[in-house]
Amino acid sequence: MRFLLVPLLLGIAFPVSLASNPSEIKTTEPEACSVRAWVRAEDLSPDHVSRGELRIKVTHVECANQIASVALRLQLDEFGEFKYLKNGAVLPAVQPTNQSAPDGYTDWVGGDIVYDYQAHDDGLGDPELWTVKAEERRAWTTEATLVDNNPDLSQPFVIPFTVAVPAVNYPPVFKAFSSIQSSRPVFRHSSSDLGYRYIAVVRFVDGHTEDVLAGHTTFVPSSQGAVQQAPFTRRTAFEDPDCKRDDTPASKKRAEDLERCLPESQRSAFITEIQLEEGNIVHQGQPLKGRVTVRNIKAGSTVISGISVRVQTLRSDHWAQAHADAGGDTNFYNTTSGLCRKNGHRALNPETMSDHIFAENVDEDRVYRSPNPRSSVNKPITPEHPYFDFELQIPLDTSVDFTSYYTTIENHLHFDLTVLYSLDVAKCIKPDSKLPEEEPTIDDAAKTEEGLWDSYTRVGQPLRSTSPWRRSLTLRAEVAITVVGSVPPAHPVKHYLLPGTPAPVLRSGAQVQMLDVFPVAQPIFTEEALANTSARLMRAESTDPFQRRQQLMNMTQSRRRDSHPTKDYRGGNYAGLLWKKKVVAEERGIIPIVSDGGKPGDGQQPFSAVP
Repeated sequence: MRFLLVPLLLGIAFPVSLASNPSEIKTTEPEACSVRAWVRAEDLSPDHVSRGELRIKVTHVECANQIASVALRLQLDEFGEFKYLKNGAVLPAVQPTNQSAPDGYTDWVGGDIVYDYQAHDDGLGDPELWTVKAEERRAWTTEATLVDNNPDLSQPFVIPFTVAVPAVNYPPVFKAFSSIQSSRPVFRHSSSDLGYRYIAVVRFVDGHTEDVLAGHTTFVPSSQGAVQQAPFTRRTAFEDPDCKRDDTPASKKRAEDLERCLPESQRSAFITEIQLEEGNIVHQGQPLKGRVTVRNIKAGSTVISGISVRVQTLRSDHWAQAHADAGGDTNFYNTTSGLCRKNGHRALNPETMSDHIFAENVDEDRVYRSPNPRSSVNKPITPEHPYFDFELQIPLDTSVDFTSYYTTIENHLHFDLTVLYSLDVAKCIKPDSKLPEEEPTIDDAAKTEEGLWDSYTRVGQPLRSTSPWRRSLTLRAEVAITVVGSVPPAHPVKHYLLPGTPAPVLRSGAQVQMLDVFPVAQPIFTEEALANTSARLMRAESTDPFQRRQQLMNMTQSRRRDSHPTKDYRGGNYAGLLWKKKVVAEERGIIPIVSDGGKPGDGQQPFSAVP
């Protein structure tokens, strides 16, 4: 009786379930087996063996024995695209209308004339006016099987690998910083990108395979040899850095108002002499010292106020610019050159990408202060004291100068000179602006006395005007500098675009021996379908600034992120950052070190044991 009690109770507790027609019982289909993959690995560099680890994990324990093998692939993909005006093509102009300006129009647009943008916007998407193209260049790919023989993946599996790199400089990866792009139409345009992608190639026991993005890495090029340091001097003029990219009526009106109230012929002209103590070739992480002297070569109504110095990395798409030049668009370079791009670039680097991850301590506000030195300084200057001695630290994550297939990366010193115009000119440009009736014209001693009666002026400092930022122009001078890596190569290094250069090789296990022979890189080009490129670069939305503002305020138009060919170039984790986390964890005793004769923190680190 004791053995019949449980079945009897079950029959009482679940009478519906047992009595139901078996055909009516709903069955749940088992979820498909899926795999997650991570790579942590050292950055790649020429004539070097980089170590790494692949971690594999199944999402369901039922899939633990459904994996037949896992290979790891590493590939370098490069991308370029452009849109330029065909030879002789003319984009329809924005035309004024007789419509009355709606509420808020004048404040936003800068005038009460209403414009018709329709023909102009239609022209931006007219295939008769534009040439568009996008292509990808797979520079090389390398693959090795790391796991086979139907492994038991009931627990995450970690397996080591190495990447042997020949004595070749491949491109570094640059992380771009720019504002989110909305769906506004694209005018002249060029874009390029590249990525080193780790992909886990998972083969299941039923025969099908899946490619799982496991992370991305970068390359650290070597300098071409010892740097010869020598003093450097350059004389150049300060010029208006405006790239004239914004050709809207509002922008034109601002330019017209400035020229009407402050004709260019009445402005002062300035030149500069730039002296660099140790030359214009600098190492990452090292200081750059120099002097900038400003001289007035033409008397005018504008006066110097201050100067700032900064290191700027400029990126230009030479492949796209060459196509546009050959196609007859002579203005393409001026609108897509590095000087005209508002976004900045820096090299992918585990040391500076997420400093707070490696911090021992944080301050009282629980905010970690980055140790990276600033790459810009500024100072007031006067005609009586027209020079500025500066010292800039070149951050470790400053992009080195490099030419890849689609892109050129160069570094420049930018000198931005602030010049002031009078209150009368400022009121002429913006009659309704709230500016003081007059500026203090007393001497410094009297201004210092006035400063004692002002709540915001430091003791002993002269009272300063509060209006200069509203009546100033910025002029720019620049000089090219060359940023090189901090460690020179032990052997001569080739550039990867030279014919017949070898490609890296990925190998299973912790093989640290360098290969005697490398395969020759054989780039493969794939052009994107024209329909896809056109859909991305020739949209039909309006460029009317007031209409776009209304759409944004009414939330009727959401920001749009199209599927782009480069969307996976930096997908997943940055392998170098995860590798650095492992190194730091070993140094702090958080995880044990499996000794292979190396030292903690040496860069080439041992692996965790494979389960």
